[in-house]
Amino acid sequence: MLTEYTFRHRIAFHETDMAGIVHFSNYFRWMEMGEHALLASIDFPAVKKDGATFWGWPRVRASCDYSEPIRYADEILCRVFIKEIKIKAVVYFFRFFKKTDDRGFVPVAKGEMTSVYAKFDVKEGDMRAIDLEAALLSKIKEASADSMKSRELKP
Repeated sequence: MLTEYTFRHRIAFHETDMAGIVHFSNYFRWMEMGEHALLASIDFPAVKKDGATFWGWPRVRASCDYSEPIRYADEILCRVFIKEIKIKAVVYFFRFFKKTDDRGFVPVAKGEMTSVYAKFDVKEGDMRAIDLEAALLSKIKEASADSMKSRELKP
């Protein structure tokens, strides 16, 4: 059962601000990318469609704390953890690391995001939270608190 997922990303110029530092909003994009990659890794689509009905993951909460800047061309690593599984939602915890020449990967930020599983009927204009599917629940479990606290990277 999956508890975490890791991906790498090289910082593009358009992700930086006037000072050449990554703009804070990108962390939220990377959190969503990590969530979608985690779901894809277990063959559970982030968005499903059947006619005029969609299933997906609206975010109801997101936060990020930054400890060190990252810049253009830096390589980052993002660890996505399943922090909590609720009846209708998943809470993710994220740890971001920057690759350095002399210290390996060092922590630069941590974030959290709550995504609710929802069904949207376009014809009715109705969107509501629904219970997580058994197909998803059979493939994921909550990460241990120790693994989320670790500042080290596992190969």
